[in-house]
Amino acid sequence: MEPVVEQLTQELFERLRAQAGTPVAIQKEFSFLTCSIICYLTFGDKIKEDNLLPAFHDCVQEVLKIWGHWSIHIMDVIPFLRFLPNPSLRRLKQVMEKRDHLVEKQLRWHKESLVAGRWRDMMDYMLQEVAMPTAGESPGQLLEGHVHMAAVDLLIGGTETTATTLSWAVAFLLHHPEIQRRLQEELDLELGPSASGSWVSYKDRERLPLLNATIAEVLRLRPVVPLALPHRTTRPSSIFGYDIPEGTIVIPNLQGMHLDDTVWERAYEFWPDRFLEPGKSPRVLAFGCGARVCLGEPLARLELFVVLARLLQAFTLLPPAGALPSLQPQPYITINLRMQPFQVWLQPRGLAGPNLGQRQ
Repeated sequence: MEPVVEQLTQELFERLRAQAGTPVAIQKEFSFLTCSIICYLTFGDKIKEDNLLPAFHDCVQEVLKIWGHWSIHIMDVIPFLRFLPNPSLRRLKQVMEKRDHLVEKQLRWHKESLVAGRWRDMMDYMLQEVAMPTAGESPGQLLEGHVHMAAVDLLIGGTETTATTLSWAVAFLLHHPEIQRRLQEELDLELGPSASGSWVSYKDRERLPLLNATIAEVLRLRPVVPLALPHRTTRPSSIFGYDIPEGTIVIPNLQGMHLDDTVWERAYEFWPDRFLEPGKSPRVLAFGCGARVCLGEPLARLELFVVLARLLQAFTLLPPAGALPSLQPQPYITINLRMQPFQVWLQPRGLAGPNLGQRQ
């Protein structure tokens, strides 16, 4: 995964350098980057050869935009409303049909070009596991429909969550330039000055404790999915004296845990230093825990580390005309805490930045 993340991050920085001297809508850039990464990992190089990245990205963005509208969410509370005329629901179905068409086209191409024992990407891997039609169905058996929906889940779950976390990280650093300065000093000390050093790699993470602490603090204050995902109990249980019957829907309040001032010192402050002393702070549970922990956590952590580290190696982040972004999430309900739109001024730290793509 790391070579894909590093290569596409470098392509992002080439686009950002072309925008030097003008305010950048960094949220859109992060969103396109994370969508590109998940598309490459899922569908392989074919996605770029057919120039389908913009189509996939636009489709994902439109699905999430409509999905976040109150007229869609209210149907979770009042289900019979889905039988009444609803322009948002009609549009959502149209966009989902477009999304399914794009995924189905990739699925067909992969089936036609599949070579046994050879895996080009995740779709190849899943198709290798699909049972032959004559084998019949059994519980837990992977079917072609599962492959389609797995690709859809990867697209939706792997794009906006990480992009939003990266946007929150930039916003917090704009509000706390002293932390940004310390991060750049740490990067320069470990990897060399910005104009002549080497690009950070994921294997450097043990050498950059402040960067790790900053990522942890962003995830604490703005967890990827604040209410996680609903789960259902498989047997009767209890917690803190409360009985929980079998079959109960349980929604973990991750943000509530992360802002509990009986657990966290200075709970509402952006203070990465809390994580610099081993064992002093509780564990951040932004990706959940246990058997149902988010399967995308390794990729998300890789993206967060590499993108944020290289961004700070190459640029100093400044608010355009001193206009700091709001740290309040968008007012309507979505699956994650989305930021209100903002722009950032990227000041190059060196004439060329670290040696492009080269490790020393």
